[in-house]
Amino acid sequence: MVAWRWLVIVLATACAVASFNAAAQTPPQTPVPSAGSPAQRSSFTNPAEYDSYMAALNTKDPARRAQAMEVFIAWYPGSVLRLDAHEQAISAWQAANQPAKADVLVARLLQVDPDNVRALANRAYVGRLKASGGDASALAAAVTASERGLAVIPKWQKPALLDDAGFAQLKEQMAGIFSGVLGFAALQAKDYDKARDYYRVAVAADPTNLQDVYQYSVVQLEGSPVDALGFWYGARAIAIAKAAKNDSAAQDIDRYIRSRYSVYRGSEEGWDAIVTRVANESAPPANFKKSIPRAMTPPERALEILEDNEPAKLTPQQWVLVLRHRDVSPANKRAAEAVWRAIGDRQQGGQRLKLPFKVVSATPERIEGAISDEARARNVPELEVTMMRPLSPLPAVGSNIFMFGTLSEYRTQPFLFRLTRAELAPESLPVAGGPCADPRPQMCTKDYRPACGQLRDGTRKTYSNACSACSDPQVVTQGAGACP
Repeated sequence: MVAWRWLVIVLATACAVASFNAAAQTPPQTPVPSAGSPAQRSSFTNPAEYDSYMAALNTKDPARRAQAMEVFIAWYPGSVLRLDAHEQAISAWQAANQPAKADVLVARLLQVDPDNVRALANRAYVGRLKASGGDASALAAAVTASERGLAVIPKWQKPALLDDAGFAQLKEQMAGIFSGVLGFAALQAKDYDKARDYYRVAVAADPTNLQDVYQYSVVQLEGSPVDALGFWYGARAIAIAKAAKNDSAAQDIDRYIRSRYSVYRGSEEGWDAIVTRVANESAPPANFKKSIPRAMTPPERALEILEDNEPAKLTPQQWVLVLRHRDVSPANKRAAEAVWRAIGDRQQGGQRLKLPFKVVSATPERIEGAISDEARARNVPELEVTMMRPLSPLPAVGSNIFMFGTLSEYRTQPFLFRLTRAELAPESLPVAGGPCADPRPQMCTKDYRPACGQLRDGTRKTYSNACSACSDPQVVTQGAGACP
């Protein structure tokens, strides 16, 4: 299939995308201390230590800055700034395009401080970059570093030379790096639901990261059901690539997203307009998904029902649609669980539900009915009714009735509700018709709902209701309404 062929291309060309990302955005840099930082020269017993650190920090050439930081670490191994110096040296070696030297310092720093967030972020970033380039073995270490990084960020102490705003920005950036790695790993495993959750965080942290924005669109369009929001992020990835003058990446992305859009809508109509508009948008419009018309599959219609309605307000026909497709996808399963929970809430305290359906078959103890329009047209049972007491007279096959009862369980394929402790609703008594069943009713209500009884001698007589007609042992059968 076209979609899967392009997914392979997406993953195979991830190296090119990552190369663009590395060129346009170097690994996370350690922010430069502000003038009002809490740690000042006067707070150091040996001011030369502070001067040495600041001299190294202010060296403009990345390679020389990295070397100066390593000299500082050697001269002042017990300095309060030693961890910061490691981090700055790692960042500088990366900026100098010497990742091997950065990796040496990362390993050294993690031996001293296993929970160092910026070292973990560097390991995660580099591991993802290698995995995108075809080194699958590098991904496991990147995932481990990312999982640990996300776990320790909440406990991360603010560096001495960083103000509150800079620290908040840095934490968000690191969480985005870790989440991007975990999203990428989930994408490789085709766990699209998990990948969506991680990429959502990564893209929020850096909306201009081409690799994350593009892959976020992929997991939305390859998952089941398709999330049309993926088209916006795909168009956004095209805009980012064009802004970086990476026309090759923009064309590859457009080819893949366009093919998915054509399948989703049935044609390419409207796609070019979306690409043009999204180039000037910073976030998806609230109505973006609904702006793309589509003939939805039944499982997708089931999910759309819950987008527009609360589970407690759905009709029995909508219950059937949602529950029938429970096993199609994780999203459909969550929707079905929400609906079944809402049905259970309505039955708390012994309350019974009132269900409308078309009678497909009927015996005194058991009735089969069709709830949805499709099942009614085809006379396919979707409801199995177990009566609280034998029903007499029986409702006519093909009649539309209401019954009270308790929905105790359901199966998905073929779909079937089971309604227990059931009784005919009062307004449905007039449509009951057919042969009177034994034993005959001994007591009847006094509701006046005329029924025409046919006696054994062939004559007819009007009774006050169906129950009264069948309580007469001379009546063989009865029908709704007074006798002609």
